[in-house]
Amino acid sequence: MKAIILDDVAVNGKRIDISFRVDKKLQRYFQQGNHLFFQYNDDLKDVPVSVAAIPFVANTAPLAWITNSSIYVSELDKSFYDCLANIKKAYQRMYPDVIFSGEIHVDHLIENSYTPEHEAAQLFSGGLDALATFIRIKEKKPLLITEYGWHQHSVQRSKVWDADEKHVTRFACEHNLDNILIHSNYGTFISAQEIDRHFLKKLGDSWWHGLHHSLAIISAAIPIAYKEKINCIYIASSYFRGYRAKCASDPTIDNEIKFASGHVFHDGYEINRQEKVKLVVDYYANKETDVNLRVCFLNEKNCCHCEKCVRTIVGIVAEGSDPSDFGFPITGSLSQHISDFLKDNVKYFTPARIMQWNLSKDRMKENQEKIMDQELVAWFVMYDFAAERKKALLKYRLTKFVPIIIRRVRTRLNRIRMQNL
Repeated sequence: MKAIILDDVAVNGKRIDISFRVDKKLQRYFQQGNHLFFQYNDDLKDVPVSVAAIPFVANTAPLAWITNSSIYVSELDKSFYDCLANIKKAYQRMYPDVIFSGEIHVDHLIENSYTPEHEAAQLFSGGLDALATFIRIKEKKPLLITEYGWHQHSVQRSKVWDADEKHVTRFACEHNLDNILIHSNYGTFISAQEIDRHFLKKLGDSWWHGLHHSLAIISAAIPIAYKEKINCIYIASSYFRGYRAKCASDPTIDNEIKFASGHVFHDGYEINRQEKVKLVVDYYANKETDVNLRVCFLNEKNCCHCEKCVRTIVGIVAEGSDPSDFGFPITGSLSQHISDFLKDNVKYFTPARIMQWNLSKDRMKENQEKIMDQELVAWFVMYDFAAERKKALLKYRLTKFVPIIIRRVRTRLNRIRMQNL
């Protein structure tokens, strides 16, 4: 059986460095150097190796399972090891066409424990889902944890991260809370493109979205949660009950994660995205505090042009609020802005995505008297996403696809003629 072997876990000050080896057949799935690191803005004193090793196992376990490989670790927290079997079963139910095999071998299982001193920590990006979860659990005074996992071999500053850090630290200060900032290469130390090349078709989803990101993000927070003696790590739901989507972040997976005396909770799965928008809008309705939802996680500010931005804008409008009050400054006609976006992009909408947009449309119908932009209401509440997508696809194929086919046929015929001369 192919092997992934953890060689060393070095816990020094605010940093964890992990080195490992893999069989030649697996090396194509990893970047050169076989190195995974985590850097925190707080000291990791008293965090044992058995806990510091958790992020390595969490990041590599799904790959071991789909490649029928074994992970070898000297020591590991027993609570985390015990929860892996249920996580594996959850993945298997989610992806029935892929066999999840492989094993995790541990020489020494360590029964770590502590008496919780803090009720909650929250993975906090500043986005809609995260803000909705914060509002729901704010009385627990959560430790706010924000991560950037896209470094290469070392920490490199970026304008996007600087904007994120500024936003979350200001938010924490306003609410008299503490921040934990985590830098890592968990998003790059594995070659996602190479995994997708072999497994995308079988999985029906990408490695990062379908198998990796939730375990990576949650496990990065576990060493600091152990140090701070946190009872529960909260992660905001991306989807909601009834939304058909495969995703690494799912309550059947996240809620199984255990470590020492702590556990994880996938929050907000029982409410949909529009209900989260309402929660946020209502919360800030009588507050003078500025609100800046961080929807564009790859940009310094919300671009207001991508699908996620525009969908959030529509959701805010449907609640009778002004998107500019939530970090979405639209210049010119809002109605035209949304109309132009749909004209160019509705052809790419999946049925699941249309379901999300229809939530905002339905809310706009219910709430239309409170909506400031009546020009938008006039046409949007009548907009048929499925029908418009069908028309847009037909137009696209006629104007783009058919000419390409004709040109290729002509080229091939010309080659045949030249060969016959």
